[in-house]
Amino acid sequence: MKNKQIKGQAAIILLIVLLNLFNKTWRDFPKYYKNIGYVGLVNIFYYYLCSRHLVWEFPPVGANWKLLRIMHIFFITPLLVLSFLSRYPSTLSKQFLHVIKWVTASSITEYIAHKQKLLQYKHGWTIFWSALLYLKMFMYSKLIVKRPLTTLFLSVCSVAFLIKKFKVPINKKHRLSKNCEWLTDCFYHSSLEDIF
Repeated sequence: MKNKQIKGQAAIILLIVLLNLFNKTWRDFPKYYKNIGYVGLVNIFYYYLCSRHLVWEFPPVGANWKLLRIMHIFFITPLLVLSFLSRYPSTLSKQFLHVIKWVTASSITEYIAHKQKLLQYKHGWTIFWSALLYLKMFMYSKLIVKRPLTTLFLSVCSVAFLIKKFKVPINKKHRLSKNCEWLTDCFYHSSLEDIF
């Protein structure tokens, strides 16, 4: 199972890298670095805010969950957004189809990853919520440069809604000392959390 997870996660990373290489998106990085930075910050904020109540997470494969998070924040999502933005069309009808295509493809890929146990859903999260999140990620990544205040307002509203919907414990403090924090992390990022 462990080898299957590692191979599956590597395949997804390779797919995103090949997509960007094929489309030569690195040329557009200077144009879209602010958009990509915004999405990266939102990802970091998710892991910080929900550190003890993650609604989706990579399954524990040894100590690789930290590496997977780093890859997700600084590599996978930025490349996904860069690929989306690099081929963004100019007409409204084509823009609509482009967004639908990317949300659908991302959601199907994630659904397959979830069914292959490469990704876990918790606390009531489903592929529906992931599809909605992809829609917001792609739309907000485009809007952030053109309408930064509107995008930030919509982001704050989205975060507030999701915190309430999935009962994220913002003020809840764990009583374990700093010396035992690694043990808490192992519990929350393993299948033990599902058992208890």
